[in-house]
Amino acid sequence: MSSFSLLEYRSKVILKLRAKMVIVGSGIVGLTTAYNLAKLGENDVIVVEQKYLAYGSSTRNAGHFRVHFWAPENTRFAIEARKRLLDFAPKIRWNAEIDLGGYLWLLYKEEHVKAYERSNREIWSKFGVSGKILTPEEISELFPYVNLEGVIAGFYGPQDGKINPHAVIFGYYEEARKMGVKFLPYTRVEKIIVDNNKVKGVQTNKGVIESGKVLVAAGGWSTKLLKSIGIDLPIEVERKEIGVTEPINYFIKPFIVSLKSGVYIGQMVRGEVLGSIDYPIIKGLTPFNTTLDWIHKWSENAVEVIPQIKHLMFLRTWSGYYVVTPDHSHILGRDPEWPENLYVATGFSGHGFMMAPFAGEVMAKNLLYDEIDELMKPYLPTRFKEEKLIHETMVIG
Repeated sequence: MSSFSLLEYRSKVILKLRAKMVIVGSGIVGLTTAYNLAKLGENDVIVVEQKYLAYGSSTRNAGHFRVHFWAPENTRFAIEARKRLLDFAPKIRWNAEIDLGGYLWLLYKEEHVKAYERSNREIWSKFGVSGKILTPEEISELFPYVNLEGVIAGFYGPQDGKINPHAVIFGYYEEARKMGVKFLPYTRVEKIIVDNNKVKGVQTNKGVIESGKVLVAAGGWSTKLLKSIGIDLPIEVERKEIGVTEPINYFIKPFIVSLKSGVYIGQMVRGEVLGSIDYPIIKGLTPFNTTLDWIHKWSENAVEVIPQIKHLMFLRTWSGYYVVTPDHSHILGRDPEWPENLYVATGFSGHGFMMAPFAGEVMAKNLLYDEIDELMKPYLPTRFKEEKLIHETMVIG
């Protein structure tokens, strides 16, 4: 951080700044990119945030990560992201509370069982992250608190787990800042400055920041900013609600997803039961509100899966955004037809926290060297006009 306090940033007018690179958005994607740029020796970077650090959805998520996706591209990307996340977390001064309790999908239809068997055989085993198809008897033995009414099988992914998203966020922030990256909170980017089809910087509510390259990693706000210069990415924003109960003794080991209702349930290390369900469906950059409708819907379906939580009181609820693409996969890099030196990293469709450790690494190399990592290629924005969609349907929440 520079010498200004946060309160001073709110009122002070910055006349003019200059940096080699500007990152719009201080969420997990912007932070991991800034961190990796600095690791590669480029610390002349300014991260601009409209409010406080990671104001958007990066600290509004469930704090879980997985490697099991229907699309091979996403599975490979998630495997690399998991490696980097588990390598980074122990190095920071914040307790990341890592717990590899796995994910348990409860399956109620034969077609779902066949789909998981096929993916386990043809995709996940191939990449070294195979899970196990469990019978109801095996689920009962391993996780006796799960109601198995209607369940015909389960899929357990032991490589998956949970982590404290706040610790990870502040870890990346502190490491990037120590290496010289500058952060401008409470500074809203109003316009990308383009001259002669080249990006020259950004116009903020406090003045101009001149820059050779600009990365838009502003989550749900990315679309509006890009549209202002004629770039229309196929993205929709959906508000998702989530909450935790009062803490109780820790007993729910895996992150449980019911394919009957779409409800998901986990338990934090302090004992709070956490979860959500894809209801109600609210689109657009709406306020971060929560509703009684959501509480009722989640409670009803969560208790059906784990009856023991029936009498728990809610501690708090909150909401965040899924920034959703047509194929539920992220967008990285640039289109050659865009203004020169403009890049994006957005559209993670609810998977931003778990994908960001690798996304930030490949984006840093893309920004510095114009290098396109082999695992990054499927996510280029050109895939939409080229009709090379990834088609990910394993989206939770």
